[in-house]
Amino acid sequence: MPSFLFVTNAADASPEALAVTAKSLRRLGFTRRPWYLANGPATLQQFAGRRISLGDDESAEWVVFVAAGDRITRDALLTAVNMAADVDVIYGDTCHDVRFDDQLPTFQRRPSFSPERLRSHDYIGEFIMARRSVVNAAGGLELLANAGSHDRNLRLTEKARQVFRSPVIFNVTPNPSLLPVADQVAVAAHLQRIGIAATAILDPATPAVRVERTLTRQPKISVIIPTRGSSAKVRGVTTALVVNAVRTLIERSTYQNLEIIVVADTPTPPEVRAELARIGGDRLLIVDYDKAFNFAVKNNIGVAHSTGEFILLLNDDAEIISPDALATMLAIFEDGKVGIVGPMLYFEDGTIQSAGHVFTPDPTDMYRSQPADTRGAHNYVRVQREASSVIAACLLTSRAVFDAVGGLSTQFPGNWNDIDFALKVQQAGYAVIFTPHAKFFHFESKTRVALRIETEVAKLGGRWGNILDDDPFFNPHLQRFINVWRSDFHTERSYEDALGPTAPISSK
Repeated sequence: MPSFLFVTNAADASPEALAVTAKSLRRLGFTRRPWYLANGPATLQQFAGRRISLGDDESAEWVVFVAAGDRITRDALLTAVNMAADVDVIYGDTCHDVRFDDQLPTFQRRPSFSPERLRSHDYIGEFIMARRSVVNAAGGLELLANAGSHDRNLRLTEKARQVFRSPVIFNVTPNPSLLPVADQVAVAAHLQRIGIAATAILDPATPAVRVERTLTRQPKISVIIPTRGSSAKVRGVTTALVVNAVRTLIERSTYQNLEIIVVADTPTPPEVRAELARIGGDRLLIVDYDKAFNFAVKNNIGVAHSTGEFILLLNDDAEIISPDALATMLAIFEDGKVGIVGPMLYFEDGTIQSAGHVFTPDPTDMYRSQPADTRGAHNYVRVQREASSVIAACLLTSRAVFDAVGGLSTQFPGNWNDIDFALKVQQAGYAVIFTPHAKFFHFESKTRVALRIETEVAKLGGRWGNILDDDPFFNPHLQRFINVWRSDFHTERSYEDALGPTAPISSK
């Protein structure tokens, strides 16, 4: 049976808050519990006895960091007792003991370990468990006990062999805020310790830290655009979509080491081809396609005709918004563990088209059709993070990764090829990153309903059913078959309240 040391920073903690945590420790069983209280007043001795001993216990296998006033659940310790030997850090969900008008508790449901998101903000929170060996390697008990939670959690996860998320309640807190804290200084120090060349930029309004990686070179990006030369109204003007996509990319992007491969169906009008040639010049190649529609085949053919080190899959109805979007996305590949990067996509009216995919278990565009200023639960929409998939309407990958996983599967001619591709990339050991700091329009109709071909649905489920049913970057206690992050129980609180500036209640 592993032993536990509980650690609380008692600075500025009221005696009442410490008494709540002490009572929680006593309720964990009849075993004597060592409790290390950093920065506590002389009156702390009142909490000793009755199954609590104050001070350090270097023989404890697990160190449990808990905030003053929080209550610890037995599930937290039980999880550690049954943990695999190579797991060094454990975190779980939190119940906020704050009641709103509907008299229901508020939960903070967390995804599996997401190191990119942890750099953005401390989504793990105050309660975390780590092996004593990792605590020692991460700076020692005294340093971590006095550190802010963002700094502490970064230090602990840096040294862990494995980080495990348990989707059960580990602690109950009186803290009413569900917004994760963000410590720019801690993130900057973390980047330096692990050798990431980047600048940590604080957005205090969110709050979140943007990790802006340093782009050390200028590799060629091959932009692959399948099209049939269709026109549609964009901002009230009838526009050849592929022409608009190419023109705006060339005119607006600050990153210009591009080649553009347009895979054009036979019906593509001659005037569209001519205008593309005029705009693209010697950086553009038109590849003719005269077979039955297959989105995956068209993209694979485009890649086969390209020469760039990186591949941008781009729909012909997309348009770059942020001039530095390509540079931002490309810089993330300075981390060799990254296989795909996807941007924030917006509809023409400025509402969200996709903030990355999540599986509920249906593949879903997160926060689709919500206002552009939507924060999402716990500022989910505002931070750069790992995702299980991003939409291929705008997807950046490397040629090496694309080739290693065999490109897009031609068995998914219409839908799901991007989902399948992203999951293959992760199976090969690479991360998929969503970044809100790169922005594109995707002029897909908001009312469009993707044609569900049952054979494709069955094939996707047959290949990836276990992941679709339990997306690691979702949480099994969230509502399913919706595109927002909400706890799975009925409430009178309105759906809309979960989405906007009142984001702290958005886990309701």
